[in-house]
Amino acid sequence: MRQNSTVFPLGKRALFTFGILLFMGILPLTADRSVSQIFANERTKQGDVLYQKAKEFLEDRNHYQSVESCKSFLLLYPSHPKTREVRKVLSSNFRMTGDILALAENELKIYKEFPNTEEGLESYLISGKAFVRMGREDKAYQIFQDIIKNTYSSKIAQEAELELTQMEILGESKNK
Repeated sequence: MRQNSTVFPLGKRALFTFGILLFMGILPLTADRSVSQIFANERTKQGDVLYQKAKEFLEDRNHYQSVESCKSFLLLYPSHPKTREVRKVLSSNFRMTGDILALAENELKIYKEFPNTEEGLESYLISGKAFVRMGREDKAYQIFQDIIKNTYSSKIAQEAELELTQMEILGESKNK
């Protein structure tokens, strides 16, 4: 009996030591995953805060600060889920300040990032309208033709046709 009792505690110690070593070997793998997930979540939260600041600056009509916040967001968080919303805030700022070239370029970037969405196509149309306002009818004409030929959205295609018709009417009146 005494012999079994001394062997048994040694087996418990060996099992305990093995368990600790196993646990210590696995712990860093799971810790790395959870730490990287924590960092990803924090990064997303920080991007959300910067987006909220940009929106607040826009609402306060502080366009310079809003544009700077949007640009910082796009540099720091290029794959953030709210990238499209930030670009829309940026476009609103450009529209309010009258920076038509920046508006057109930003809307083209939205289209390039999201070409298969309704918002992306709408941005493409907006960029075409901005080019018309700048007097770059050739670029606007290409955009409107591309929308008419290659879009699946009949609403946006109809708007592009309307813009083309208006361009033609204005072009004829200029020639007279």
